[in-house]
Amino acid sequence: MKGTRLCNLRCAYCHDWESGADQTMSFEVLAHSIAAAMQDDTHNVVTFAWHGGETTLLPMDFYRRAMALQSRFRRPGQRVQNRLQTNATRLTTEWAEFFRRNAFRIGVSLDGPSEVQDNYRPDAAGRPTFDRVLAGMRLLEEYQVSYGVLMVVDNTTILRGADALFDFVLELGLKHLGLLAVTPDNQPEATWLTPTVPYTSPSTMGAFLSDLYDRWLEHGDQTITIREFTDIEQALSNRRRGCKMAGDCLGDFFIVDPNGDVSHCDLFRGDSNYTFGNLLHDDFATIRAGAKLQGLRRQRASEIAAMAACPDFDLCQGWCPHERYLSSRHDPSFSEGCCGLRTLIDHIRSRRVGAPTTNRDTREQAQRPTVLATSVPLPMPKLGRSAGPFTHRDQQLAKKADMAAANT
Repeated sequence: MKGTRLCNLRCAYCHDWESGADQTMSFEVLAHSIAAAMQDDTHNVVTFAWHGGETTLLPMDFYRRAMALQSRFRRPGQRVQNRLQTNATRLTTEWAEFFRRNAFRIGVSLDGPSEVQDNYRPDAAGRPTFDRVLAGMRLLEEYQVSYGVLMVVDNTTILRGADALFDFVLELGLKHLGLLAVTPDNQPEATWLTPTVPYTSPSTMGAFLSDLYDRWLEHGDQTITIREFTDIEQALSNRRRGCKMAGDCLGDFFIVDPNGDVSHCDLFRGDSNYTFGNLLHDDFATIRAGAKLQGLRRQRASEIAAMAACPDFDLCQGWCPHERYLSSRHDPSFSEGCCGLRTLIDHIRSRRVGAPTTNRDTREQAQRPTVLATSVPLPMPKLGRSAGPFTHRDQQLAKKADMAAANT
């Protein structure tokens, strides 16, 4: 649920924020959206994931109204969950108490230590944000609000290495972590090998995560959970999978924009083929039966059929559709028959049974960012901080990555 696309940060890689008076969800759209989600008799479990922009730029009354609407339209036996993603720079005791009282699960966006966070996630005035995020996290802990941290992994984090990231996790005492490979703007018309930035390919991310898995396993603290490892380990144990391991998730996950437009997942923003209707005049049954969604499901079925012969298909189910969307356009190592997750799956499987692991030097070579994805500086924020510090820093990183690639 995109209650707003307004944001108080200007992250270098962000596709989500917008400005303007039409970027906040009206009560009419909120009411129609919640009613449509909860009155569909196939929706026995409904999870509202509140996302931005920055979610706490909305007044708390917006969420109070949402809670009242959920109570109004909830069907007998229906389970309702609320999750909220925040940059945590604006949290107060009132927000923390509201989250605790209403059993919200919180995701905090934090990309690493101050030298990473403050460079890539400054506020709209160009000021650092790390200390404010840390204060917000401590407030959540004080009020016993369950939260996890979501990090975007780009060339900076790759070059710093898995040990540096895990040291940071230990330093902050983080217990729940999710890692997102940085993604470029969607280019629907792009063909294979179209250059783009910023982009962390599956092979680069897989090698990095393999090193991180080794460090996490060696540390031995099972109370630290890393979503990408949990997803694979649960699949290996035939347990519940996360959404990225669902394979064919079309029709199960939707995003509702402030104006009521319904799309499949915010990852496909910018590609109108993935926008299906508007909840001011459509319901979810109509959207699911519509020609656009049905066409995408047939396309996804064809993609999955091409990957079905992979030895690990029963685990990954073809992985996330957006990963293939990007790989088929930008990844030099793209293969029709593999989603790109096999290296990490094989590594985790081998460590679970005590078999020899992939040589770390080989993984380090694989995770060196390709020239294709690093030869252009990272896009600058739209507003706020001047481009100078970003340009200089990213040119240095790109040069270092290009030199590493040249030495392979």
